[in-house]
Amino acid sequence: MAPWIPTFKSATEAELAANENNPPFITFQFATADAQGFPHVRTLVYRGFLFDDRNSNVITCVTDKRTNKYKELLTNDKFEAVFYFPKIRKQFRFRGMARIIDNTYKPVIDLSSIQPKTIIQNNYQNSSDSDSDEDEDEEELEIRATSTSSSLTSGPHNDSSCQMTPISHSLLSPSLLSQVQKQKSSENISYTNLQDLSSIDYYPPTSQEWESEHKRLWFNLSKPLKKSFRKPTPTTPITDENQKLIDSINRGVDGKKDEDGLKNFAVIGLFIDYVDLYELDKDRRYMYTKDSTQLWSEAEVCP
Repeated sequence: MAPWIPTFKSATEAELAANENNPPFITFQFATADAQGFPHVRTLVYRGFLFDDRNSNVITCVTDKRTNKYKELLTNDKFEAVFYFPKIRKQFRFRGMARIIDNTYKPVIDLSSIQPKTIIQNNYQNSSDSDSDEDEDEEELEIRATSTSSSLTSGPHNDSSCQMTPISHSLLSPSLLSQVQKQKSSENISYTNLQDLSSIDYYPPTSQEWESEHKRLWFNLSKPLKKSFRKPTPTTPITDENQKLIDSINRGVDGKKDEDGLKNFAVIGLFIDYVDLYELDKDRRYMYTKDSTQLWSEAEVCP
């Protein structure tokens, strides 16, 4: 679990309690960029953590596949999101890459940086290299480190394939996590170091698990919101025909079922790698940054 998660979760709960659950949800501002580089910001509803598990470190929201933000995320997956809680006076700014989850796209998760066998092998190799090359030139070491860092960092995505680009993250399959937890409980395994984990092969969520998550969030929507996914394409002109369709949908006499809107429904997973937390109530500010090995660092800075 990322170190900012407990503070964020307690903030959402405290804000809802302070508002007496009216409204019974948390909103935030979500920014993307269009093909010309212009930013677009809109207010969305926070839908909890991916797979309903805060250990995923992935925040979710939903959208209509026909909206501009969906199209923008196909060509540029970078985002920034701001949660401001006025009652408890805390603000979270999140930055990272967004991944679409629907009947067309499913995130491709790269687990290579956290596979126990790989880490053990790399540590062994690095130790051997250090012993044999103690006098290696410092400049060459710097060049090698820069090259490695560049290969691990995702560059800008300027084409429609960015949603298919693997994203380095520690997101494991929910079924694998359940299996590990059962084994840990039944065999009293502590998993206190990498050697304890070396017999496990991590794998990401399966296609079936992504589909289940897509449907889980759909079924959690209110009936009025489900209706909106059957309405005419957002931002198209209001014609007599479109107005009649909207009226019939609102009155529930359009002859369609709620599930007919599922084809236009998409989940957005916010894969966060940078967090700026400003606690206005305490006049304290913290920066959280994730590195290429999925480890988070925390630093207090001037507010």
